[in-house]
Amino acid sequence: MERFIYNSDAYETFHEKLDDFHDNYVYHLILNGVAPKGTDLESIKMTKNPNVNYKYCRRIVGGFNNIKPEVSVSYFRDNKELSIECVFTKINDNELINHMFMLQNVMDWPQDNSFSCQVWYLGDVNMNQIKEFWNN
Repeated sequence: MERFIYNSDAYETFHEKLDDFHDNYVYHLILNGVAPKGTDLESIKMTKNPNVNYKYCRRIVGGFNNIKPEVSVSYFRDNKELSIECVFTKINDNELINHMFMLQNVMDWPQDNSFSCQVWYLGDVNMNQIKEFWNN
């Protein structure tokens, strides 16, 4: 897996890049939820986008749990504590899904010791485009 790591010295750069990534590559939110830190994806109580069905959502969660991600982007607060993590995975179930997705976790939000977990649909963007974006 290719990793891109930002520390607190790059706070503005990281957040600007993340905003730009959302503006240019993210189509819509599929799932979101809040849970105690350390909770696995399948155990988080999620709210789904009303335009997708439960079968589709279950397959995406299964894809994240069973497919090794190719790219990870992390921002560390105070150079040591993980604050934001984005994991990029191409999910293809040979039936309903053949697209790129981003799992974005925001730590200590909305409160300490919990995190916000979001699954974003990226459409037909490819992994090389994602790597190039985070490399620049």
